[in-house]
Amino acid sequence: MADVLDTLIRSLPSGTVSTHHGELAAHARDSWALAVAQERRGAPVPPPAAIVFPKSVEHVAATLTWAQATGIGVVVRGGGTGTNGGAEAVARAILLDLSRMDRIGRVDEISQTVTAEAGVRGGSLEAHLNARGLTTGHELESLELSTVGGWIAAGSSGLASNGYGGIAEMVRGLTVVLAGGEVLTLNSPGGPDLLRRLFVGTGGTFGVVTEATLTVSRMPAAYGWETFRANSFDGGVAFIREVVQRGYRPLVARLFDREEAVARFASPGFAEAPLAVFGFDAGVPAAEGQRFELRRLAREFGATSVGPNVGEHWWTTRREGFARYREAMGAERGVITDALDVAGSWRSVPRLYEGVGSALRSHADHVGCELIDPRTSGAGLLFSFVIRAEDERHAEDAYREAVTTALRRCVAAGGSVTHHRGIGLLRAPYLADELGTVGAATLRRLQAAVDPEHVMNPGKLLPPPGRG
Repeated sequence: MADVLDTLIRSLPSGTVSTHHGELAAHARDSWALAVAQERRGAPVPPPAAIVFPKSVEHVAATLTWAQATGIGVVVRGGGTGTNGGAEAVARAILLDLSRMDRIGRVDEISQTVTAEAGVRGGSLEAHLNARGLTTGHELESLELSTVGGWIAAGSSGLASNGYGGIAEMVRGLTVVLAGGEVLTLNSPGGPDLLRRLFVGTGGTFGVVTEATLTVSRMPAAYGWETFRANSFDGGVAFIREVVQRGYRPLVARLFDREEAVARFASPGFAEAPLAVFGFDAGVPAAEGQRFELRRLAREFGATSVGPNVGEHWWTTRREGFARYREAMGAERGVITDALDVAGSWRSVPRLYEGVGSALRSHADHVGCELIDPRTSGAGLLFSFVIRAEDERHAEDAYREAVTTALRRCVAAGGSVTHHRGIGLLRAPYLADELGTVGAATLRRLQAAVDPEHVMNPGKLLPPPGRG
């Protein structure tokens, strides 16, 4: 391995490749709860063989050409905020860390797009755009630490996706380095997105995105909020479904079930029932009319207004969720906290809510759920859960059993095993179940066509051949 690595080191500028043990260990995992728990009990993820820190498309191309020639796997890493093991090191593989590709390119205020390299962090991009009165609208809890490349790899969706869309809808152009080192440029923003979509949500298994052109929008003058107490979760689902199917377009639309509302909004008077939260651009003239119609529609569905304060509080503290996760996964032994996202049609949402929720509740102390990103035909569900056990191993076993059962029930209910957090090691076996035999075989053939040596983030989209 040393001789093979030496070939790579000589082909790149000095300082591009690191084999320093401490650096390798620090980059071995992402933020997947199971890997964090294993590290906490002294069983960390084995480190990669080396880390490459490219600064240009040429560096990425040289690395992938070398990988294809040697058959050595390449795991792509952005900000390390992923929660599925998508950026977790693989035995004998190298890690391609894109953090030094952090240049923000042209902001086109006429077409309302921005071009940025894959290693640009969300917080930096937002600050750059906000200074020009613009925003991506891609409001992630992990915005400050996550990267543009990571968003695309995971197929991420922000808190305001109802107004701005998810990353799949925002991508207008890509520069991608394929497994053989070829550079593919997709820059036809008005054309079909057939090839672009191949690289969104697939975790770097079809190629390494090095640069993206994304849509941007004018910043809202301010957010106006409406919050309603629903008589039940099913009633809240029906209310939100009616809102989106009637064509109302709030920037934000979320439904918190009772358990999640209690955990998030523990103030007297509005924390004992499901809560539907809507956010509007207060500077748009039509927004006030939509808010009026929303209040009228709420009465039809038995929902009661509780005023704007809940929404305002939630929006003000929206970044705290990722910090709370990191704190909870700190030193306390036998505790694992995580969130599991699934998606489905409106008809399947009740089955998903019951099936996935009951699977998690069989092993977790707390399970709460948010209905997220409601669209005309369906929505996502984001389940937050906390597992407490007598020691780390029992907690890890309970976590595996809970997630395995939950994702199997998701597939059985006709849902998708991911909404906006990608696939990775966590979900790869269940994506194969969701796709079915023919679907999984078709995806494998596509992978083999673009990556014949199976070096691109192996095992992070489907299990290795022969294992599912």
